[in-house]
Amino acid sequence: MDQLITEGFGEGLRKFRNYMLQNGSWRLSPFSSPTPNFTSVTQFLFEGFSSFSWQHRFIFFIVFLTLYLLTLSGNAIIVTIIRLDRHLHTPMYFFLSMLSISETCYTMAIIPRMLCGLLSPGQPIAIQSCATQLFFYLTFGINNCFLLTVMGYDRYVAICNPLRYSLIMGRGACVQLASASLGLGLGMAIVQVTSVFGLPMKKENFTVVTEFVFLGFSRFQEHQLTLFVVFLALYLLTLAGNVIIVTIISLDRHLHTPMYFFLSVLSASETVYTLVIVPRMLCSLVGLSKTISLGACATQMFFFITLAINNCFLLTAMGYDRYVAICNPLRYSLIMNKNVCAQLVGGALSIGLLVAIIQISSVFRLPFCGTEVAHYFCDILPVMKLSCADTTVHDIINFVISSLVILVPMGLVFISYVLIISSILRIASAEGRKKAFATCASHLTVVIIHYGCASIAYLKPKSENSRDEDQLISVTYTVITPLLNPMVYSLRNKEVQNALNRAMGKKCLV
Repeated sequence: MDQLITEGFGEGLRKFRNYMLQNGSWRLSPFSSPTPNFTSVTQFLFEGFSSFSWQHRFIFFIVFLTLYLLTLSGNAIIVTIIRLDRHLHTPMYFFLSMLSISETCYTMAIIPRMLCGLLSPGQPIAIQSCATQLFFYLTFGINNCFLLTVMGYDRYVAICNPLRYSLIMGRGACVQLASASLGLGLGMAIVQVTSVFGLPMKKENFTVVTEFVFLGFSRFQEHQLTLFVVFLALYLLTLAGNVIIVTIISLDRHLHTPMYFFLSVLSASETVYTLVIVPRMLCSLVGLSKTISLGACATQMFFFITLAINNCFLLTAMGYDRYVAICNPLRYSLIMNKNVCAQLVGGALSIGLLVAIIQISSVFRLPFCGTEVAHYFCDILPVMKLSCADTTVHDIINFVISSLVILVPMGLVFISYVLIISSILRIASAEGRKKAFATCASHLTVVIIHYGCASIAYLKPKSENSRDEDQLISVTYTVITPLLNPMVYSLRNKEVQNALNRAMGKKCLV
């Protein structure tokens, strides 16, 4: 239960709030109250076990205090015994000691305050203290989950691979696994706490927004039919091109290689990517439906982010495939086997899903006042601009994530091509160099266009481009780039052309 405090709120924060209101940074739509009358929240109250009588609360206090002391003493004994007894200096007991320490910190973050609440119900907690408690609770809670997973892996190696146990579960591996568990806990806690406490802690009167309206290309009223015809033609070409590539690769055994496996997955991903965005954009152009519910907007954004990031990392996997093929050809079939290819594809999709979940949970926790999305689909920045709250933290999260998912794969592709080019230049014959460059030309063309558009769209300064320029860039990576993939690989790639000729030849013979 929130305790709303008006007295004692910092003078600096009041000035900042007044400045934001006077300068229009918190704009309200016609659907919300014209004057944002609210009281700021500086602390919360724990209801806890206040519904129980004091006799029951006292019994709870004794029981929970006893369990807490037993927990502390038990974990302290385990850590001490494992540290002192050299017979227990094994991976299994190392992880057990880490789990005991983590469980101790986990309980210390929660139980003492709960015990105080039992003796004196309605205990307040400052927002900063609440954020700190949530941070440690999430960090150690997630750390414990992954430590248990690591302990399961340790038992698997000990039983299923006992001869190599000491080699696999070396000291370095154990430290890395324990550190990775804690790192995941810290990372998730930072994301969650910044997301939750980036929300405005205030009570405000406004009409709840349940749907958005796409402004789209409303400034081009007289050209909307022309745009509809052009985009429809490009969309149909994209679908046809990607379907042809996937079909040809699946039917022609000469193309059953890692390179074309990645290409078929990329084509399938690009097809779904365009299906998420372009049909609704076409409907908006002919005036059929310019509104979208909040749930549908979140769904569209989720698939857009998932598939866009999936495409980025698929291009990175394709760059790695070309690196192995040119720089390590004798071991190519061994390195790029079916399992490795499937893992790379699964990893690309998993990263896309994870980032989409984080972004969607961050954006759609914001309170929305505006309803007009200055775009033709639910992209992150246009939707965040409709929020009543200060989105500085969310903007920072979005920029950091965008930088990582664009610059990291782009950097890996760049490194791959530096190594590829250095290997190609060492080839003695001109014909060999030409053939090696030809195998990379299609992929390099797609990479430059894809990462170029993504970098301009998401890594540029916030107010550098106008709305029309932003939409032009968006059209490039949502409509044109997916079309270039099948065009480049069909027009510039001789193997795909030969496969098409073989398929057409068989059809003619039939």
